[in-house]
Amino acid sequence: MNYKETAPKIIEYVGGKENITTHTHCMTRLRFGLKDESKANEEALKGIKGVQGIVKKGGMFQVVIGPNVEELYKEIAPLLQDVQASAVVNENLDKKKESIINQIFSFISGCITPALPVLIGSGLISAILALLTNFNVLSAESPTYVLFNALANAAYAYLPVMVAFAGAKRLKTNEYVAAFIVLALCSASVSGVEGLSIFGFALTKVTYTSNIVPALLMVPVMAMLDKVIVKYSPNAIKSIIRPFLLAVIMFPLTLLILGPIGTWVGTALAQFCIWVTSFGGLSMAVLSALHPLLVMVGMHTIITPLIVNEITTVGSSLLFSKALAANLAIAGAALAVGIKAKKADNKEAGISTGITALLSVTEPALYGVLIRLKKPLISAIIASAITGIFIGVFDIRAYATASCSFLTLPIFMGGEMSNFYLACAAAVIATVLGFVVTWIIGFDEDDQ
Repeated sequence: MNYKETAPKIIEYVGGKENITTHTHCMTRLRFGLKDESKANEEALKGIKGVQGIVKKGGMFQVVIGPNVEELYKEIAPLLQDVQASAVVNENLDKKKESIINQIFSFISGCITPALPVLIGSGLISAILALLTNFNVLSAESPTYVLFNALANAAYAYLPVMVAFAGAKRLKTNEYVAAFIVLALCSASVSGVEGLSIFGFALTKVTYTSNIVPALLMVPVMAMLDKVIVKYSPNAIKSIIRPFLLAVIMFPLTLLILGPIGTWVGTALAQFCIWVTSFGGLSMAVLSALHPLLVMVGMHTIITPLIVNEITTVGSSLLFSKALAANLAIAGAALAVGIKAKKADNKEAGISTGITALLSVTEPALYGVLIRLKKPLISAIIASAITGIFIGVFDIRAYATASCSFLTLPIFMGGEMSNFYLACAAAVIATVLGFVVTWIIGFDEDDQ
């Protein structure tokens, strides 16, 4: 893809600069808020080399590009200098048309998504440390290990601070005050301490570190309080009184009410994840089979908060392992298309996106090959379900989050080494099954 040539074409085909209200990108997609989606020329967009598909969700018009989306976005952003650039990936620009439930999910997802790169980095650092210690390259008592382990642990320990910051930014209240309050809650003087009281009221013992639910509850309340303060505060002292009142009201309110409620909700969600996966192979077969379909409609991010909460509460996630089965089944199916296809375009797309799926992300393979040819998508779902049975039977767990691929398999290190070896076996099984099932079922290149 020639980024300089492609950038103005994409702007033109989404209806022109005047039709764009906001723009951003995630790991694989350009995301636009459009005044009128009917002005977008979807067929022309799909005809651009490198564009893998179109997704419309949550008020966002999303153009699927793949891992090189950031390079393309760098060329698009300067052409839209007069248009609002949104830092929030899942910004909902059409809230009036969305139900309250969808708005809640959109808010939660939007609070956690910006922190995912940090969690991925943390997970890979932890995985590398685990590899080095297991093979006696590095001692767990060495200063190097201790320092890098502290770096890795900080991501989950202070995840509530990042969630509060992102949530406050999303709701247009002061993100630094939100982070300030949650930092205080995560301090050693407050988090997990028994026997505390405030204004004579005894406080429930709450561990705020690694606990994202209190932050998710606090920020919307803070945003509502902020509006009242802004409305009734004299302009002369507003800049002083606003952060003061937000801090001294929200801090005790969270300690007394929101924190205990958040802990109860977080524990309940973790127990829900345990229940969902408690049926072993059957649970994971269904969840793994559904994963490609959820990615298709952009709904896979709804489960991300559950996974993050499960890891922070329990220490590992079985629910996340569904992505291991699905991602590598998609990779195997795409590679089968690349080798078996007769048309040059399908061969190129299958091999290139299959390799990308093996090593990083799957959306190019999903949108560029599987959905277009239909039958390979069915094959990948079958392979995902069979691999899910294997994962469920052997209780294969992830100890961090990252895009599941062969490069990120070390995220399955953290408990017994057998868990890691079984995860490697599951990755191979999913890839082989995705390839073999696609090869047997076949596909029709003339019916796309």
